[in-house]
Amino acid sequence: MKTPDITLVITNWNGKELLRECLPSVLKAVAFDSKRHYEIMVVDDCSSDDSLDILEKEFPTVRRVKTPVNLGFQKANNYGIEQTQSRLVMPMNNDIKLDEDALFYLAEHFERDDIFSVSGKFFGFDGKTFLYGNRGGYFKSGHFFLYEKSPDDDSQTLFACGGAFMVDRKRYLELGGFDNLYHPLYYEEIDLSYRALKRGWEVRYEPKSIAYHKVQSTITKQNKRRQIELISARNNYLFVWKNILDTSLTLQFIFFIPLFLLRDLLKLKSRFWIAFFMALKRMPAALKSRRQEKVDSLFSDHEILSKININSKHRA
Repeated sequence: MKTPDITLVITNWNGKELLRECLPSVLKAVAFDSKRHYEIMVVDDCSSDDSLDILEKEFPTVRRVKTPVNLGFQKANNYGIEQTQSRLVMPMNNDIKLDEDALFYLAEHFERDDIFSVSGKFFGFDGKTFLYGNRGGYFKSGHFFLYEKSPDDDSQTLFACGGAFMVDRKRYLELGGFDNLYHPLYYEEIDLSYRALKRGWEVRYEPKSIAYHKVQSTITKQNKRRQIELISARNNYLFVWKNILDTSLTLQFIFFIPLFLLRDLLKLKSRFWIAFFMALKRMPAALKSRRQEKVDSLFSDHEILSKININSKHRA
């Protein structure tokens, strides 16, 4: 059997209805790009529903891979990508639809050999609500902040969006894939892209590639929202400890974080206190990775952030 040029790796856990809803658009996008040979793989992370049976009966051309145990989002992606030999892979959520030409526009970027990854423009399932696309980032007062650029700005992006981005498989694995440090979610794609940029590889944004992300209603529940806010804040700390290496920025963090924590204590705000102590549990792993990043990085934080924010007020 011919090795595919590109494998779409769709992680799934109890998402049979989402697969039914989204896979038809993925199949159309694969058929549209006649220049390349594609494989669609669903990595089922030990679902308790009948996702695998649905795939076998209704989508027989889709390759089915089941994880040996429930691995979680980051490890399930890595597991799937290790199962293929394609030059390019595309980690995808199971709640993503694609425009017919979305894959074609992403794949065209890899005619250049310095490309690490490419992602496109994301809308909600209504087809009108813009969600995200080209992201920038900056470091201020000890914190790392993200911001959204114009939807049609095709300048260098900070990271390829994790819901559906195309990436060089060899380089993805060379970086270790998604880091389980951030389990269960958030910041794994920012971490991956940032480390790629520091090695001199390009992370691109392609506004002509359109995808649609179904915002899950369960996330809007209050208890879920609170937990996600804490995880996001925790992972911001972990990202900084692992990846922000410039001495001046490190000193900013050391100076400002105690001040902000004291401010929140006086205001009886608990979010960042809880997140900080959540992050402390994973600090040894973050610092171990930090030492390796110091060895492998070719560019400084200031150089990378200046490149990302070249036309922005948020300059390093």
